[in-house]
Amino acid sequence: MEDIPENLKDLMNMRDRDLRSRGLFVAEGRLLVSRAVSASFEVLAIVADGAAGEEARSLAGSSIPLSVLDQDALDVVAGFQFHRGMFAFVRRPEFSSASSSDIPDGHVLVLPEITDPGNLGTLLRSALAFGFTTVYLGRRSCDPWNRKCLRASMGAAFALRLREAESADLGRLADRGFTVLAAALETDAITSGEPLPYGQGRVALVLGNEYSGIPAEWREACDRAIQIPVSGAVDSLNVAVAGSILMRDLCRPGLH
Repeated sequence: MEDIPENLKDLMNMRDRDLRSRGLFVAEGRLLVSRAVSASFEVLAIVADGAAGEEARSLAGSSIPLSVLDQDALDVVAGFQFHRGMFAFVRRPEFSSASSSDIPDGHVLVLPEITDPGNLGTLLRSALAFGFTTVYLGRRSCDPWNRKCLRASMGAAFALRLREAESADLGRLADRGFTVLAAALETDAITSGEPLPYGQGRVALVLGNEYSGIPAEWREACDRAIQIPVSGAVDSLNVAVAGSILMRDLCRPGLH
């Protein structure tokens, strides 16, 4: 096994929570490393195997420290058997609070309490795909820079405006002309895919926890519920699936 460079020794074998305490996260794989660099995040170091060495050198340029290691050393630094060819240690961006930020220009995805990183990553990827470029995250939602979340999002978090939010921030959106919709199975809910009764305007879509739904204080701040018709064979959809369908429907021309 190769000697591990000094600049990596205090970072190797770190779990996500340890990296978070140091203000860092790991971008795994060529695609995520490339997108972190392109988004002008502060990349502290890139680590690659021999097969990815040339691509890593191109990404690192002259400003980012690069270590090209054999597989054994790469696994030691990563903390597990790593087969994606390249990863990077990246500085976490500062989280702005929604209350201290400008009101978004477009639609807003609101996630008070999404606790599964795979679901959160999928929702972030769909948000970027369907034009919800601002995401409000409640304090009980999981970490968007979690490794699993980043993999599921394919780096969408790098391109989204992420804001830490509280239920009161929905009122600020409503005061600025947003229609605040709760994804919920309720008797008077709007059916997804049909024109909204509120006319043209910006939408804030609120999605609930995977098990307990939308917290009461957040639901009370919503204008109305919206739901997806499903067969009687299931009682509900996975939140990432439901959220993706709703975002797609709400962004289709002619639905507002």
